Amino acid sequence: GAGFVSAASFISGKSVHAISTTNQRSVASIESNVVIPVWPSWGGGRVVPVSLGGPQQDPFLLLAHHKHWFDPRDPLRKPFQMAGKALGLPYVDVEGFSMHPHRGFDILTYIIDGSDGFQHRDSLNKSARIYRGGTAQFMRTGSGVLHEEFWETRPDRRTDIELFQLWINLPALHKMDEPVIQYIGKSTDTPWIEETSNGVQVRHVGSTLNACLSRYDLNDVGRSITIDHVTMKPGATWTPPVTADHSALLYVREGTGTLGREQEIVKALQTATFHSDGGAITIQNADLRKSLDFLFLAGVPLCEPVAMGGPIVMNTQQEINDAYRQLQNGTFLKRHVVLREHGETLSQSGRNL
Repeated sequence: GAGFVSAASFISGKSVHAISTTNQRSVASIESNVVIPVWPSWGGGRVVPVSLGGPQQDPFLLLAHHKHWFDPRDPLRKPFQMAGKALGLPYVDVEGFSMHPHRGFDILTYIIDGSDGFQHRDSLNKSARIYRGGTAQFMRTGSGVLHEEFWETRPDRRTDIELFQLWINLPALHKMDEPVIQYIGKSTDTPWIEETSNGVQVRHVGSTLNACLSRYDLNDVGRSITIDHVTMKPGATWTPPVTADHSALLYVREGTGTLGREQEIVKALQTATFHSDGGAITIQNADLRKSLDFLFLAGVPLCEPVAMGGPIVMNTQQEINDAYRQLQNGTFLKRHVVLREHGETLSQSGRNL
């Protein structure tokens, strides 16, 4: 469930035009991710959770790639829900994610074009909202938010949903910022910033988000992030520049590509992470029949300790303990209480933000 610097460079889009350079980054790793079957698993339902957060992936924490469908005529759907409820399996009987907390990071939920929707309700705005294909939701969890998310289902037809959810860490100085939710893309007042050239289409998700957030006082967390959704025709090449101190990685949604000088192969549902040893990355669609579709991520590492307690991301275990204690005693959303207790925790640990 998901302010960057005020300059336009905060979340910079990369030109679709190839850049002639010999200073290419090398590939650090190519990882095959676990594919978890979800409803309906026999019909292709799955989620691919990509655990990030390593030194070469900082400030990114997690990328989840969801693909689901729900059909009112499916005879197994109701028995599956009942079994999930009886066995206490989370997210099975309710076809989504019941109300749960977040704190200390940003969440970007990006729904693939043509998909049905995601129904969202949160502690900031009590009314539910469905956002669909071609739209993204940005959520700064900050000092704390509760929200729920359910797949769109309909009694008259099948619904198909595919989306990415990206968790991006916040600097310690901004983990207790006030929570904010914004929407970008299709059917919003912030349309996508996109480029197409030489068989490469780039949707600058990060740049579009920056255009939205620039209207608010949210561009001050000292982070420089690139989030690009790239589609390449067969044989096309894309060479985005990457600032020297930025981490860089990509996740392949569909297709097969080759990377860098070594022409290393990366396939669908794999993650490629790059060394910080150059100023550009070359990606080529090696398939002469099918398109290559991927997310490209880059950003300045925060280089801060990370403590993760499920949906809470802070810097120390004590801060995680504070969050769960506040959830138990009902003060998690009482911002004045949370800020006071956070200050006390920092003082006791000798930290000064």
